[in-house]
This record gives sequence, C-alpha cells and structure tokens, in this order.
Amino acid sequence: MSVASTLPLLLVEDDPDMAGNISDYLERRGWIVHHARSGALALHLVTEQRYAVVILDRGIPGLNGVEVCRHLRRGQSRDLPVLMLTAADSLAERLEGFDAGADDYVVKPFALPELQARITALVRRASGERESGRELLRCADLEMDPRTREVRRGDRVIKLTNMAFAVLEILLRRTPEVVGRDEIEQALWADDPPGSDALRAHVFALRAAVDGPAEEPLVHTHRGVGYQICARLSALERDPRA
Repeated sequence: MSVASTLPLLLVEDDPDMAGNISDYLERRGWIVHHARSGALALHLVTEQRYAVVILDRGIPGLNGVEVCRHLRRGQSRDLPVLMLTAADSLAERLEGFDAGADDYVVKPFALPELQARITALVRRASGERESGRELLRCADLEMDPRTREVRRGDRVIKLTNMAFAVLEILLRRTPEVVGRDEIEQALWADDPPGSDALRAHVFALRAAVDGPAEEPLVHTHRGVGYQICARLSALERDPRA
C-alpha cells in the first residue's frame, strides 16, 4: 500500500500521454495529482499550493527541469522533494540534476510501480525529517542541525542538496564508523536504488561542499565497502574517488 500524502503532488510533464498515464496510475492509488505542462506554470503553482513532492521532467521545453529545480531551491520551496524524470542516463547529466537540487531521478522508460516507490520513499523521508527533534550532529568542526537543516563547517555555512544532506546525516550519526553502500542505499531508497552511480554522485556533491581546498578532509571513501565521515584519517587510508 502506498503512503499517499494528504497533500497533492505536482507533475511537471509536457507529454500529454505520459502525463495522463502517470496521473491515472497514481490517482487510482490514492494520490492527488496536479499537472503543469511548463516550468513557468510549475513555479507559479508551488507559490499557491503546498505539495508533497514534485515529479519534474528534465526535458520540458522553455524553462527546463534543471532550471526549474534551481529556482525551487532558491525560493521558499527549497525543502520540497523533487523527483526528476530523465531520458539521459549519463553520470554527468545526473550530477547536474543532483547539483541543481533533485533528490532522486527515474530514467525513461520506467515502470509505474517503480515511480510510485520512489515517490513514497521521498515523502516518507521528508515526513520523518519534519518530525525529528532538536539535536546537533558533529564531527571535528562540522556541525549539522537536522531540525533546521543548517550545516556549518567552522564559520562557513554549507548548502547541500536534499540527498547530500541525507547522506551526511547518515554518516554523522554513525561517525567514526564506515557505513556500507548497501546500508546507505537502503536508507535512501528502500529496496529500489536507482543505479550504481546515484550514491556516488551524491557523495561527490557532499565531498565538494564539505571539504574545502584548505580544510582537512572529513568525507572518506572505502572502495568496495562504503563511506565514512571522520577527522585525522591517514593518507594511506584515504580514497578521494566516490
């Protein structure tokens, strides 16, 4: 059973056949679906209505999905979960989408049950984050407040995508342990991880944001095992490749 939200979801898709198929499938399973055929209309709608999640086609004409996502992250909807639909499956294009603030992606063509599973995971995680209590997570000079979603390293404010934030929270809660790839993927996507490069892309974005050029590296990769956040890892143990 889907955990359909009482809030509607916003589908941004210019292909009427695909939009109709997605809407019909989700509405039969309890979701309320609002539809926008353009990025401009989508940005207008999110100022008028609260949404549980946005399903955003990367290739919409005019203001494309990546640009729409960037606009969302700069405005009051910066915490709104965004699931990007894309026909592009290259790592570079996925990184661009994640860097713009997308939380997850589904590559076309896709199965509708997979789409629903991704939506459910995003809504469930967002709901859990809103209900979490006041606490601070720390490692060396890095500090996270899960409730306010503020991240700082020393005096530097760090801006993270939603998924990079989620990965950082997992690692900080377990520091200095090495957390396995499978465990992180399970926490982020349950039983439906989107592909082998997705977690790598999020860790790449996280490392770029957290570890400045003049700062001690805190985000570490253990190839074939998982990831770790800790200070004072020896040079022989470090692997900068995500």
